[in-house]
Amino acid sequence: MERSEMTDHPIHNITGVILAGGRSSRFGSNKALAMVDGKPLVQHVADLMSSLFAECLLVTNTPEEYKFLSLPMTSDRYQGMGPLAGIHAALLQISTPRAFVVACDMPNLSQELIRYICKINEQEYDAIIPWLKKGQEPLFGIYHKKSLTVIDSYLQQKDCQIIRVLADLEVRRVSEQEILSITNDLACFKNINRPADI
Repeated sequence: MERSEMTDHPIHNITGVILAGGRSSRFGSNKALAMVDGKPLVQHVADLMSSLFAECLLVTNTPEEYKFLSLPMTSDRYQGMGPLAGIHAALLQISTPRAFVVACDMPNLSQELIRYICKINEQEYDAIIPWLKKGQEPLFGIYHKKSLTVIDSYLQQKDCQIIRVLADLEVRRVSEQEILSITNDLACFKNINRPADI
């Protein structure tokens, strides 16, 4: 794929979704609002996602904290059920058939890799997820609205383990080799858990 094909135009058939619902227990405060290079961590993520996607959505249970982003917001229908509940809330809300989901604490997101994943033909897949040698990266991938029934059934059973849900979905696994051919390293998956990570 030519690099020029992966730049410039916004993506219209997928909504960019940012999950900002974590408790930040290891960080000690809301890490989404931690300052990185002069602006909140979540602002870095929001700026990149807004540059890529024609529509963006923030999933948070504390919307008043994120008014400064000027993004549409929604909250979890299942409280206290982690990122899976955030993905569920996003899929209920979006107007496009698919969502590209990222966590709010990933400062090194790769625009090229996001565009690459968004260009994968989705017809037969419920989700498109980077699958590294060390494991999957479910908070950097695409979820189709047709996965809602399976996700909802897990949440109703109070099971919020995304890896178990993925086992019940048709998943396109984006291999580490594919990813490295675009990014040269895996830094885009690094997330912030503790103040020292900044």
